[in-house]
Amino acid sequence: MNTDSFSTSASTLTSTSAPLRVCVVGCGMMGTIHAQRWNALPDARVVAVVDIKPDRAERLANACGLDRWYTDYREAVGRDDVNVVSVCIPTYLHSEVTVFAAERGKHVLAEKPMALTLDGADAMIEAAARNRVKLGIGFMRPYSPVQEQVRAWLAAGNLGRPLAYHSLDARELRPKREMHDANANGGPVIDMGVHLFDGWARLFDAEPVEVFAAGHKLAAGRPEISHIAEVAIDTATVVVRYASGDTGTFVCSWGLPPGVVPPGGPDIVFGPRGALHLTYSMTHQEARWLREGGMWETIATCDEDMYQAEIASFARCIIEDQPPVAGGAAGRAALHVALAAVESVRTGKSVCLAGDRQLLGQINEACADGLDEEERTLLHYASHAACQLVEGDW
Repeated sequence: MNTDSFSTSASTLTSTSAPLRVCVVGCGMMGTIHAQRWNALPDARVVAVVDIKPDRAERLANACGLDRWYTDYREAVGRDDVNVVSVCIPTYLHSEVTVFAAERGKHVLAEKPMALTLDGADAMIEAAARNRVKLGIGFMRPYSPVQEQVRAWLAAGNLGRPLAYHSLDARELRPKREMHDANANGGPVIDMGVHLFDGWARLFDAEPVEVFAAGHKLAAGRPEISHIAEVAIDTATVVVRYASGDTGTFVCSWGLPPGVVPPGGPDIVFGPRGALHLTYSMTHQEARWLREGGMWETIATCDEDMYQAEIASFARCIIEDQPPVAGGAAGRAALHVALAAVESVRTGKSVCLAGDRQLLGQINEACADGLDEEERTLLHYASHAACQLVEGDW
């Protein structure tokens, strides 16, 4: 990616005339993407950039045409002219920076994953609500029209039910080593998994009820990450069951030796009426249906930049005072599933996510059709026990 320079779409904008005056926290790859997309909007201008590495901050400042940069986020975010903050730093710092910004009346677009803990996510949501600012989470896929078209197509029964979604993400040891730090970015189950867990809830139009995962640390012991105190799970199979009866399976490995890069492929949704191939890349998204008889049909396609669509949408939410497409609640929900998967790997047991009695009652009713009286009684007590377990009664 060329970061030598990029200008705003409206060269007459100044730091005082632009309605949205943005501070980008973190000047690596994601910070650069955010800065470029903000400066492409007619109503926004990046006015401050900050990074703990001065060379990265200086490089992005120069690309944005700024005459200064920061190494302390408090100084940059605290500027009176800043009213929007893009948080593009390691996940464990998201909550701290987001709360700081919200408490000073700044709207926040935080990269995914939202946080590394539910407490951190809750602090972000509470700070944004209390200070009446917008909080968006950097899931790009909901901003592609392909995802909404696929959701509607599935809801119409075109692929039948139940559905089984499969996704594979296999890569060599990550060049950004902090991606392997359990206490910094959390590894692929969290960092990449949240994209899928958010997408599955939208496509299935249902809540997750149970997670089971098995995983490994294939890269543990490699010299490239020997400095990391706690290496994250880098390889796992995660299965999530939804209240709709659908399932999602995520197979990932970020622990392969350097140079071992398995060929990628589309996500696949299996159903009684065929298989739907889903492709998501930054500037191309597509859904193709392999139907009975071996015939292919394109269901949806789009060549828009998902990052640009995400940031443009968040800008509109601020200007028009509308809720973000992917806000704090969506970020927390996806994180909840990811953390449950990590817990399942640790314990070797499935984790129940149906945390309220109403939802488990609905599952009970849906499953009870055709059961005799004794089987219904056993199902009732199993649901009751699950509620007690999730709610902390045990």
